Amino acid sequence: MRKRIVTFGARFGLAGLLALAGGLAASARDMIVTMAKPDQLYVIDAKARTVDKACKLDFNIIPGVIAMSPDNAIAYVLGNRWEDVFGIDLSTCETVFSAHQSDEEVRRKSIASLAVSKDGKHLYTVRNPVKLLVDRYQVMEPEFAVYDTSSGLNAEPVKTSPAPRRMTVMATGEDGTVYAAGHEIYAIDPDTGEFRIKIANRSWDRPTYSGPDVLAFWPIGTQANEFLLLYSAAKFTDATKSEMADFVWGYESVDLATGKSEIEDFASFEVIMFSAVRDPNDKSKLYGVYTQLSKYDVAKKELIKRVDLPHTYYCVNISSDGKEIYVGGTNDDIGVYDAETLERIGEIRLPSGGDMAAGTMHVVRMGS
Repeated sequence: MRKRIVTFGARFGLAGLLALAGGLAASARDMIVTMAKPDQLYVIDAKARTVDKACKLDFNIIPGVIAMSPDNAIAYVLGNRWEDVFGIDLSTCETVFSAHQSDEEVRRKSIASLAVSKDGKHLYTVRNPVKLLVDRYQVMEPEFAVYDTSSGLNAEPVKTSPAPRRMTVMATGEDGTVYAAGHEIYAIDPDTGEFRIKIANRSWDRPTYSGPDVLAFWPIGTQANEFLLLYSAAKFTDATKSEMADFVWGYESVDLATGKSEIEDFASFEVIMFSAVRDPNDKSKLYGVYTQLSKYDVAKKELIKRVDLPHTYYCVNISSDGKEIYVGGTNDDIGVYDAETLERIGEIRLPSGGDMAAGTMHVVRMGS
């Protein structure tokens, strides 16, 4: 391939190369990567509303948590009921990586924690081990595990280090820092295994608030290059907490390019939302989903619009241009909504007819 490009450039010059590059850029498409029962991994053309690739997998897909490689060529999947990690080459549907984390004596579960380094060389997870004794289970200390993604089908961690309990979703920053959600939002140095608090969550210093409730299960937000979580909390009139003022929705966010973090209320708690994303081109716009699809202006702390959905959806995502909203999970359909009006403008039915359950739904850019 490289020789052909050089020859082409020699014959047609820089203008030809630029035209070729422009053509390749124009051919890039938004693709939805998700999973559905009983054993399918799908790559879906978001605009065409058609399935581009269906990969039949040979493992239990539950819970279906997905982390993408930086080039979007490999989908890393947490399956077999939280225990194992698989890397699926999306061009061939071939399994090119697998890490079986349990053995005869120790069962290890990773609760939604999965991330890939920005250079694609390492995969990270937090494992929760339990030793299987004859008469009891012995709970062991959690561990942050680092895998080499070139390790093939019998990967073992290249290093492990102690981790806090109750860790879930993760993301990697441009500088190599790994961010993970638990009692706090942590920043992890993958080289040393050091954990530090990035956003105080359980230990936040907000005297007029209750402790926050955070549902951290869907590793989305890559469109806006951020690690975004929703929280709800009771807000009181003063620090004595004798009288409630409101029950609020807020968001916690880490910019994966700069490492800048923020935590902010944005609305009263009027409806339940399972997951949320922000517009990659206008981060003041946030979309949350469950039984309704809600659109907020978080800068003005205002609800812009809310529409009822035909059924509950667990996972929401957004097109790269910010014009379409995709809602998935729960059933076997992905609903497509106009981001401006929240009008339902399309639907994608998955061929297997199986539900996506709580699986991840990524939106990524891929060339043709």
